[in-house]
Amino acid sequence: MKRKTVGVAILLSVGILFLAISCNTNTYFGRWMTWRGSDIRDFEKFPASIFEPSASPFRLVESPNNTLDSLYVTVTDNQRAYLPVTLWDSGTTAFLVIKNDTLIYEKYFHDYNRESINTSFSVAKSITSLLIGKAVDEGHIQSIHAAVTDYFPELLKRDPTYSKVTISHLLNMRSGIQFKDHDLPWGDKPKAYYFPRLRERVLELPLDFEPGSRFQYNSYNPILAGMILEKAVMQSPADYFEEKIWNKLGMEYSGSWSLDSDESRMTKMESGLNIRAIDFAKLGRLVLNKGNWNGEQIVSEKWMEGCRMVSSQNSVQEYGDEIHYEKFWWLFSKDDEHPYIISGWGHLGQYLYIFPDQQIIIVRMGKDVGKVKSWKRVFQEVVDEI
Repeated sequence: MKRKTVGVAILLSVGILFLAISCNTNTYFGRWMTWRGSDIRDFEKFPASIFEPSASPFRLVESPNNTLDSLYVTVTDNQRAYLPVTLWDSGTTAFLVIKNDTLIYEKYFHDYNRESINTSFSVAKSITSLLIGKAVDEGHIQSIHAAVTDYFPELLKRDPTYSKVTISHLLNMRSGIQFKDHDLPWGDKPKAYYFPRLRERVLELPLDFEPGSRFQYNSYNPILAGMILEKAVMQSPADYFEEKIWNKLGMEYSGSWSLDSDESRMTKMESGLNIRAIDFAKLGRLVLNKGNWNGEQIVSEKWMEGCRMVSSQNSVQEYGDEIHYEKFWWLFSKDDEHPYIISGWGHLGQYLYIFPDQQIIIVRMGKDVGKVKSWKRVFQEVVDEI
């Protein structure tokens, strides 16, 4: 009888402990249990580095193009609808179109407006590319062909093959670092997002394939790139972003970059940039102008040209015949010369699209991608109409 009572007590204690861990969002498992699937309000859950708005904000010329309201766009192969209807039905929260520094279309839906915060999800990876480029420009990072073990030699104890992994491999998603791409608690997809001590997590990862041998989209790559950046510039990537980019662009509103936890305070390079859609457009303008902002070269033209490099080596056929990936940017190209679209993509349909030949920027933020089969096709139809 006494043994049975002890057994019940142990089970009860384990149950209470499990419940306590599950409700504690300072732990990975607690976050996975409590927060579950990611959503566009996640910036409210994580601690963050805060950026102040500019005292002299840069404002785009506003000249609405009302004809876009009557534009029919392709939703699926068998369905077309007016652009505003498509935006509403798909869960879009913000949709902006800028041409030649003129804001010609600006719409908000589902209780969002110009002052509403939008999170970037993986568009943050593309912005991380700008930070690495700036660090290279300033000589903090001597070469993107340097081995990651130059910065973190302890990785050699995890796997000697880490000596072959370069910063360039991280930027191009060809590092070979393990990434179990599923949402179960032992998967790397939620761990890269929810883990409260990202530096520790990244440094314990094995390699799954030979560095440089193939493309695998992997959220640990920008995190490790951010850790290298942090060590190279001797400040947090969020602070470096604020100083070198944010403060230069005349941002209208405040912004933030989420951190993994209050204790660790590692910038969430893979997902955590949270700003207004109108200020995302300014990042697009910086890229469109090859790193130049009103005469000041914020990020070198050499780096920005490198981000536009198209070749058979950076083709990712599994994502589409015209799609390439270079330095955390998605490129669309019909040839091996130059991209006709430069873009950042984020979870749930966060998109920053730049059409260099037409001098057009499109920002689409949303609660979901909706039932739209191809947002790229919708954006191209908007560009063609303009």
